[in-house]
Amino acid sequence: MNFDSIIIGAGISGLSIAYYLKKAGQNILLLEASERVGGVIQSLDADGFLLERGPNSLRGTHELLDLVDDLQLQDELVAAYPKAPAFVYFQKSLHPVPMSPPALIKTKLLSTKAKFRLLREPFIAARKGTSEESLDSFVRRRLGDEILERFVAPFVSGVYAGDPKQLSIQASFARLAEFEMQAGSILKGAIKAARAAKSKHEPPKRSLRPYRLCSFQKGLETLPQAMAKSLGESLVTGACNIELSRISDFQFQVNYEHQNQRETVTTRTLIVATPASAASQMLDRFAPEITKHLAEIHSTKLCAVPLAYRIDQLPHPLDGFGFLAPRDQGLRTLGSIWNSSLFPHRAPEGWVVMNNFIGGETDREAINLSDDELITIVHRDLQTVLGIKGEPKRLPITRWQRAIPQYNLGHAARIAAIEKELSQHEGLWLTGNYLHGVAIGDCLKRGKDLTEEIVEWMSKH
Repeated sequence: MNFDSIIIGAGISGLSIAYYLKKAGQNILLLEASERVGGVIQSLDADGFLLERGPNSLRGTHELLDLVDDLQLQDELVAAYPKAPAFVYFQKSLHPVPMSPPALIKTKLLSTKAKFRLLREPFIAARKGTSEESLDSFVRRRLGDEILERFVAPFVSGVYAGDPKQLSIQASFARLAEFEMQAGSILKGAIKAARAAKSKHEPPKRSLRPYRLCSFQKGLETLPQAMAKSLGESLVTGACNIELSRISDFQFQVNYEHQNQRETVTTRTLIVATPASAASQMLDRFAPEITKHLAEIHSTKLCAVPLAYRIDQLPHPLDGFGFLAPRDQGLRTLGSIWNSSLFPHRAPEGWVVMNNFIGGETDREAINLSDDELITIVHRDLQTVLGIKGEPKRLPITRWQRAIPQYNLGHAARIAAIEKELSQHEGLWLTGNYLHGVAIGDCLKRGKDLTEEIVEWMSKH
C-alpha cells in the first residue's frame, strides 16, 4: 500500500504532524512501536491523585488553542490562575520571582549591587565571534553572577534539568543571543523586536494571557488521546521492528511487524518523529551522515517524585506554581510543582499533591537511588522549605533514563549540519523536541510548520 506520508513515532511531535497532514487532505500512516500514544506525556490516577509522569503543564499557544477548538476539548481545558507566583528558595525563605520592574526593585533575591549591575546591560559591549557560548558565560557577562545563580540556573533546572555551563545560549535561548547579535544588548534587542512586531499592525489572534499554564480535567494525556482518536485507522500502535529504506528518488519503503505479521508499505514522504537515539538507528541504512549527528544528542536522566500531604500537615496554603532551588542552597531537590494548587481534581478533598524533581545534569547519580532514598531526600527538602509536619503519602515514582534533550555547546551547529544533510534527502523530514524547543507548544508549532513545508514540496514533485 502506498501513502502520501508515513510518520514514525506517536509522541506529541508525530501526532502533531500526522494530525495537520491529515487535515490537509493527505493519505497518511502513523506508526508507533508501543501500545499507547503521547510519548512522555503520561497522566496517571493513583489512589485518587491525578499525577503527571512527564510534563506537568503546557503553555497556551495559538496552535494549542486551535487544536482544542478543532478537537472539541474546550470543556476539558483548564487554566491555572495566570498570576500564580513561582518561587525561588533562597537563604531559607521562598521568594516570588519578580515579574515586573517594581517587583524586581523590591525583591530580596538580588542585592542592591546586582540590581545596579542590571542597569549596565545596555552599555556592555557585545561579544565578538560566532562560536557557541554557554548560557553560564552569556548571563554572567551581560547580567551578572547573581542573575545567573538565583534566577537563570534554577529556571534552567525547571526547563531542561540542565547545567548552565554546558547549555548553548544559541540553542537553548536563541532569542537572547539574537538580541545581542542584532542590537548589541538584550534590552535593546527586545525593544527593537517589540517595535518591529508593533509596526506590522497585525491584530492579535487572541489574548494568550489567561492561558499561561494549561492542562485538562483528566490530565495532559487528554490531548494526545484526542489527537489519536481523530486519526482513526491512520494510526497503528504496536508497530515494532520498523525498518526504513529508500527505493527510488521519490519513494521510501517501510517494513514493520504488527500483530505477528510482517507489513510492507511505501510512501512519497517520510517523517521520523522518534527521539534522536531511535531516529539515529532507523536512518543508519540510507542516511549515515545524519545518524552520526543524531547519536551525539544527549538526554538527561530525571526522577519525578510525587508526594501527597493532608492539608493540616502544612503550616500555610500552597499558593502558587511551586518553587525552584539554586544548587547552593542545601537542597538536592531541583524543584517542586504544586499541582493541586494549579488545577482542579488533582487530589482528594483535604489533601495536596506536589510533583518533585531530582536528578538532571547536575546530579546524574540520583536516578540510581532507591524509592525509599528518593522519598526521604525529597520529603526532607520539603520539610525544610515548607515546614511540613508528619510523613508523606507515597505515590508512584517515575524514572526517565532519557528525560529532556540537552541543547549543550555545539547543539546549534549540530542541528544546522543535520538540516543541511536533510536537504540532500528529498522527501525526508525529522521532527522532535531535540531540534528547536523542548516544550509541547514548540512541538505543535513545528508540526504545523512542517506540514506547510511538506504540502508545498509535494505540490512541486
